Amino acid sequence: MNSNPGNTRHLLVGADGSAESEHAIRWAITEAAVTGDDVEVLMVLPREELLPGTSFALQPHGRVPVRKNYSLEDAVARIQDELAAGVEVKTSLRQGNPTSELLAAASGADMLVLGTGTKSAAGRLVFGSVAMACVRHATCPVVLVSTQAVHRFSPTAS
Repeated sequence: MNSNPGNTRHLLVGADGSAESEHAIRWAITEAAVTGDDVEVLMVLPREELLPGTSFALQPHGRVPVRKNYSLEDAVARIQDELAAGVEVKTSLRQGNPTSELLAAASGADMLVLGTGTKSAAGRLVFGSVAMACVRHATCPVVLVSTQAVHRFSPTAS
């Protein structure tokens, strides 16, 4: 346990409203409960870029929209209740390119935590991946929490 407040690490969790990102939140809260670290959950909402002179929004191929009526604060509160870890979590929202915003925020973090799905190798190649871009370019350690491994640290996770 990190009992020295001067050694508290800052864990930044990237969230997008997916089940995978909620697994990453669970991992970070579980880790912080043991180590005494700070947790911040950042959700980046992609900018809608309109075609000039129209009301049609461009959606880059492969972008997964945030679930309708998704509340980051409610999701974090639900996860905190499930884990009963007593960890205080800061939430924040930004708008822009998810990879760029996460990397900018991670420059001041000690660790970046992201959930990752089970895309095939071809899917990663064609669509790209925010998680993989962060692994390549982050200036801090990156933890990828997979849906296959989530049961190892959180019995309440499905």
